[in-house]
Amino acid sequence: DRIVKKRFRESEHPCICPPDFPVCVCGRVSRGRVITRKPILPSEEELEVNSRSKSAKLRVFERA
Repeated sequence: DRIVKKRFRESEHPCICPPDFPVCVCGRVSRGRVITRKPILPSEEELEVNSRSKSAKLRVFERA
């Protein structure tokens, strides 16, 4: 989960310019945006039907 969050963050804000620069000069553009900040977890109904879904976390990233 940590790897996915890190990759999403890097893809959404790829700029590597120092924060004190007034304008981005690196020329990197965003690949998309994160749709869900928090993961979507399985419902109680899903857990009853499929107990292995307990560890599942769905995250959504929309490409630009």
